[in-house]
Amino acid sequence: MKNIKEDIKTGNFKQAYLLYGEEAYLKQQYKHKLVQALNPEDDTMNFNHYEGRNIDVKELIDLCETMPFFADRRVILLEDTGFFKNKCDELADYMKELPDYLCLIFVENEVDK
Repeated sequence: MKNIKEDIKTGNFKQAYLLYGEEAYLKQQYKHKLVQALNPEDDTMNFNHYEGRNIDVKELIDLCETMPFFADRRVILLEDTGFFKNKCDELADYMKELPDYLCLIFVENEVDK
């Protein structure tokens, strides 16, 4: 959490964040702080939010490959997807080389460490 605070303070963001743990309040708080810092003007064109386990990975990767429109970055918030509990090789391979303009925020209840 200290790293997230520092990233928000400096404006130097990572390309992917994983928020997990038993403190639901803290996860929600940091999720909102990150989204607000990455998407300060509530840009709906370059921000996408997915929730649940029924996310098509190919569709997600296609969206990730879409350049932002009149913005510096595309922000994709994914909640309770199960990607970190159940193996998803296609997404894992894609995440090895994320585009510079992309920021993924994962908020998960269960993570297989």
